[in-house]
Amino acid sequence: MKSFTLFLTLSLSLNSLSLIYAQTEHQDGWVRFRGPNGTGVATETIGVPLSWNGSAHIRWRIELPGLGSSSPIVLGDKVFVTSYTGYGIDKANPGEPNQLKRHLICLKCSDGSEVWRATVDAINEEDPYQGFIQEHGYASSTPVSDGTSVYVFFGKDGVFAFDLEGNKQWQTSVGTQSDPAKWGGGASCMLVDDVLVVNAGNEGRAILGLSKSDGKEIWRVESDGFANSWSTPCLVEVAGRKEIVISVPDKIIAIDPLTGNQLWWAKSPVSNTTCPSLALGDNVVFAMGGRGGQAIAVRCGGTGDVSESHTVWQAALPAGIGTPLFANGRLYWNARGIGYCADAETGEMIYKDRLKPGEDEPTPEGGRRSPAGDYASPISVDGHLFYTLRNGMVYIVQADTDTLKVVSSNAFDDDDSLFNATPAVGNGELYFRSEKFLYCIGK
Repeated sequence: MKSFTLFLTLSLSLNSLSLIYAQTEHQDGWVRFRGPNGTGVATETIGVPLSWNGSAHIRWRIELPGLGSSSPIVLGDKVFVTSYTGYGIDKANPGEPNQLKRHLICLKCSDGSEVWRATVDAINEEDPYQGFIQEHGYASSTPVSDGTSVYVFFGKDGVFAFDLEGNKQWQTSVGTQSDPAKWGGGASCMLVDDVLVVNAGNEGRAILGLSKSDGKEIWRVESDGFANSWSTPCLVEVAGRKEIVISVPDKIIAIDPLTGNQLWWAKSPVSNTTCPSLALGDNVVFAMGGRGGQAIAVRCGGTGDVSESHTVWQAALPAGIGTPLFANGRLYWNARGIGYCADAETGEMIYKDRLKPGEDEPTPEGGRRSPAGDYASPISVDGHLFYTLRNGMVYIVQADTDTLKVVSSNAFDDDDSLFNATPAVGNGELYFRSEKFLYCIGK
């Protein structure tokens, strides 16, 4: 009996250690929008091919059930992504809003085969399929996982949690309002320990902390000024204190993830709308965007209004919808087919140049639409920058140069749909998502 008790205790201890290890590993993996803490930087060496066209290095392509703009995430040997059907598929004949369905799809990384699909019927009527919402649709928020569950934000229908077998664990409403222009949802959730952080600025004029175990509200920070924010928060730890930092119109704010108390805030020149999330440097966050094309760097930490004490620099830097990437003391981003690089310490522009095939590289075949309004954010893999344009072109750019140096330009043949999603990294492979398809790139 004693032997059995000892064996059981040892087994439970090992299981607990395995769970702790798994959760720590997942925190560094590509299990949320833009990977580890939303930085867009792959922490593992991939050895991914630096060029592909046609079928070369495209390990598989699968057609998704419906459309979407959300980015994929990778958890172990599975990849998760969302899509929608039933409404807003055809601009000429959008259908009826009450027929909208959203899907969370689990696929095998090895061959793209579907493992399971969880479908959610629309309960609340979303913004009508017209105007700007036609550019991205009704599945634009990227899932997040803690290694045991997957959490998704489905706009006015709320936030959902599913286990890794596709069973719904809970559902929580976070509001049914709209942004002033009715552009639809797009912010993604993030996890801080046992708290699921949700930017429901448009749906509920609030940023919320939900219990990841049951979806119950832990805290809420409300402000009418949170409308027109599609930014996903990031986590900063300064002097042992954790801060959730997020960009909203005219402000950058930091929130205690356990209590919801506002720790500090700084004035921001990014006004009207905040589509890009914050880029995270060495305890400094960088905000870009807005109609005026402004940017600001703010040092984290402090208390109350830190606009004067913690602003590092402010500059006119044109940006679009995608989030800039911080790497090696520089900021990289792309907008409307142009690649940009700025000094992260000063905000001074290093280069601005159009993304186009290199001198010795042929232009990929096939007529593609213009890259205006690029959505996807750049990522850094193996010391190279990957820019995904909305027309499906992927430019791989050499980092740490004072001029734009394109290594290769790559196309996805026979796919005329939009590429709005930021690619994901996992298992030594890259995962690209268009409106209609999911691709796996590898050797």
